Amino acid sequence: MRRLEKAHQRKLPVAKRSKDLPTPQEILEFINSSPTKVGKREISRAFNLKGLKRVWLKNVLKDLADQGLIKRGHKKNVHSHAALPPVLLVTVAPELSEEGEVLLKPVEISGDFPPILLTDKGSAQVKSGDRLMVRVKRHTDGYYTARLIKKLVVRSATLVGAVIKSRGRLYVQPCDRRRQEDLALLDPAEKVHEGELIVAELSTTRGAKQAKVLKSLGTLDDPSVISLISIYEEGIPHEFPEQVIKEAESVRTLSLEGREDLRSIPFVTIDGEDARDFDDAVWAEETPEGWHLMVAIADVSHYVKPGSALDKEAYLRGNSVYFPDRVVPMLPETLSNDLCSLRPKEDKACFAVHLWLDAKGRLKRYQFVRGIMQSVERLTYSQVQLAYDGTTDAQTKPLVESIINPLYGAYALLKKAREFRGTLDLELPERQVILNEEGRIEDIHPRPRLDSHRLIEEFMILANVSAAQQLEALKAPCIYRIHDVPNPEKIFIFRELIEGLGFSFPKSQAITPQAFLHLLKAAHGTPHQALISQLTLRTQAQALYHPENIGHFGLALKKYSHFTSPIRRYADIIVHRSLIAALSLGDDGLPKDADLSAIGEQVSATERRAAAAERAASERYVTVFLKNKVGQTFQGRINGVTSFGLFVTLDDSGADGLIPMPYLADDYYTYEEHKHRLVGRRTRRIYTLGDPIEVMLKDVDTLTNTITLIPVGGSPSKKKERSFKNTESGIRHKKKRDRKPT
Repeated sequence: MRRLEKAHQRKLPVAKRSKDLPTPQEILEFINSSPTKVGKREISRAFNLKGLKRVWLKNVLKDLADQGLIKRGHKKNVHSHAALPPVLLVTVAPELSEEGEVLLKPVEISGDFPPILLTDKGSAQVKSGDRLMVRVKRHTDGYYTARLIKKLVVRSATLVGAVIKSRGRLYVQPCDRRRQEDLALLDPAEKVHEGELIVAELSTTRGAKQAKVLKSLGTLDDPSVISLISIYEEGIPHEFPEQVIKEAESVRTLSLEGREDLRSIPFVTIDGEDARDFDDAVWAEETPEGWHLMVAIADVSHYVKPGSALDKEAYLRGNSVYFPDRVVPMLPETLSNDLCSLRPKEDKACFAVHLWLDAKGRLKRYQFVRGIMQSVERLTYSQVQLAYDGTTDAQTKPLVESIINPLYGAYALLKKAREFRGTLDLELPERQVILNEEGRIEDIHPRPRLDSHRLIEEFMILANVSAAQQLEALKAPCIYRIHDVPNPEKIFIFRELIEGLGFSFPKSQAITPQAFLHLLKAAHGTPHQALISQLTLRTQAQALYHPENIGHFGLALKKYSHFTSPIRRYADIIVHRSLIAALSLGDDGLPKDADLSAIGEQVSATERRAAAAERAASERYVTVFLKNKVGQTFQGRINGVTSFGLFVTLDDSGADGLIPMPYLADDYYTYEEHKHRLVGRRTRRIYTLGDPIEVMLKDVDTLTNTITLIPVGGSPSKKKERSFKNTESGIRHKKKRDRKPT
């Protein structure tokens, strides 16, 4: 023992030599560098300590613990006293790191710890305030990275579901397929009926979960409830308080005082056929130096004053939410569809920007003004495109030479500038739901993408860039629209997927938008065009609103903000107010104490909420549309390969469905994760990401919004089908009305 103590006192070299002993400092470094707790066994193995040396190790560990350098845990394992446990409950912090990464905070552990950064694989799935279970890894630089294990669903106090009857009692079956429980209803049977969709409040009595009816929405046979499900599930405010309505109806009058008279400029609005609020108008003319453009935007700041009831409600909503059958506006209709809507042949308050381009389409100068304008016509995208292509109507014929052709002339220059920058241009088909007068679905098909759409986009981008440049030049506050570079981990996975489809992607460290652009051009016209566009989109970081500028990767722009849609985006109102204050254009500018960080977090969160609601409603419309098509066959393409089946996107409707593994009945399939494919053991048949496939619609559940498919020619054996129906794979594929509810 004395010999061991003398050895301990020597300055020994590092590790794993059987004749030497490590110093306590080396043992402590080993414990600190371990991502998990370690015990005496692991330390002995690492340093090859046997026999009496393990007795010495026990004493060293005791000394380290007495000094507070390590902490003993379960089963005599030890870890650094300052280290976090390997598995941790955390919340997502409202702020991002300096590099734009998601920050996490421990929930049940107090003290000062180094930053915990969520790896990018999980960052797209979370938002501020979420509770997560993560596995953390400590790095030598002192910070932690965390890998998402599970997102802990904080159950809402309310849910949306359908009333079902089982064993003589009424229950509510949630629409959210993640809720695998049916809850007993407290309300008497005469208040609600089987099949009715309700909003219910949750409660717990003696450990049993129950629900109380708050509101009846109708039934799934009523098409108007489809959007309501998303509205209530996402908690979107959709009814204006009385004070807000009154304030909107008593807004300020309009006068020319302090404004420029822009009524001589022949502005036009160009929107979709179903648009109701028109917040931007455009005009262009050629000049000897290049082009002079104007973008006029509804002057919402004239009506929505900082700190007013209207302002607080707009901040709460953050943005308008668009569904196939309705709009949940950010502002009351008195403003959004009337006073602030640039309807033709009506005097309207506007915030306009003059834009001067040189002969190569480069922005040379700009000027912001507040004015009064009159739109000469309200045009649609299809109208304008047809007129430019030579097919005019009574409305567009007199405008072709004086208005429409100059707009396309300016667009041609802007398009070249866009291509020179290397802007990402993702050709992702957008689903268009066609409803009849009763609100029922007539058809669902891809929305056409026209040059008239791109024209307006380029005009708006240029105005947004000018707003950011103007505020930065004046050193004024600005909420930027930022878009970070993709995370290297995402790029690695993306490259692996792309190579599996027969394409290549550069392996250099500095990934640019041009790299994605070259790939998209290579994929254009191939069967993989849509899939590669989708994969490219998934690889991108999430765009945010933030007062600190890091540029916009997707648009390849160094400065970018949102200025052009204040009727439907609160961020644009903030940019307007900052311009008003910085340019001394009125007394309704941005207050000096405005917290742009908090505003950025709020509008980023409400944008994600709106996107989730719009996406869910669109998917549910598709599901309802396919309800009467069970048994029919469709062409589709595999857009996901997993160990439990294939995800397929149908060509015509864009519907996403699952082919569960038991329904691949002709063979036993092995999942090859790195090659993103399933391979049959006997037949060697291969299902690969991106492959075309013909499928039959097996089942549609309009309540939980799920679609089940079968490959044509493949039908599951009865044994496999029963096995599948009796298991859960994350999605409820069949309603089981007679199971015992909880």
